[in-house]
Amino acid sequence: MRKIEKQSEPREWTAHRLTPGAKYEAKPELREALLKEQGYLCAYCMRRIPIRDTNSNETTRIDHILSRRNHPELQLNYSNMVVCCPGAITSDFHCDKQKGENDITFNLFEDHFFHTLSYSSKDGRLKSSDTENDRQINELLNLNHALLKRNRLETFRGVIRMINNMGWTSSNIRHQIDIWNQKDLQGRYKPYNSIVLWFLKKKMEQGKQ
Repeated sequence: MRKIEKQSEPREWTAHRLTPGAKYEAKPELREALLKEQGYLCAYCMRRIPIRDTNSNETTRIDHILSRRNHPELQLNYSNMVVCCPGAITSDFHCDKQKGENDITFNLFEDHFFHTLSYSSKDGRLKSSDTENDRQINELLNLNHALLKRNRLETFRGVIRMINNMGWTSSNIRHQIDIWNQKDLQGRYKPYNSIVLWFLKKKMEQGKQ
C-alpha cells in the first residue's frame, strides 16, 4: 500500500451528493476520479487496474473504507472511498472482495499508518508493527495472499537486479526512487511500487548513517 493523496471530489459527484434523497451509486465519474487519484492501482494490494480493457473480465470495485452498512451516514463521503481491484485472483478473495462489510480503521491518507509498515525481502510479506493494523492486513484484506506476495517479490527482485548492474550509488538509488514514486505519462504508478520504495528509502537512510 502507498499513501493516497486525496483530491477534491468530481463535480458530478458533488451534484449527486447534494441532490435531496441521494443514495450511493457507482457513477463513472466517481470511479474515474478515484482511479486517477490512485494512479490506476488498487488501494490495497497495488495491482494494476486496467484503464480501459473491453476484453477483460476484470472490473473495479469502489470500496467504502468504513462500510455503508455500518456507517450509512458516510455512504456519499468521497473521503471514505477508494477504488480496488476485483479481489479474486483465485478462489481466495482479497482486498475489498475479502473485506466485505467490515471496517478498515487505519488511515490510507496520512503518514502515520505507513510508518508502521515493512516488507520481507525473502518472501514479499507485508506487515505492520501495529497489532490491529496487522490483523486487518491479513484477516480483513488478505494482503499476504500467496500470489500477491510473489508478485511483490518479483517486482522487488527485478529492481535489485537492475541496481546491481548499475551500481549501488546514492545517485542511482535516488533515481530509482524518483522513477518508482511518480506516475507515467498515462497517469499510472508502477504496480507493487511500495515494496521497492520501502527498501530503497531504507538503503538511502543507511547510507546517511
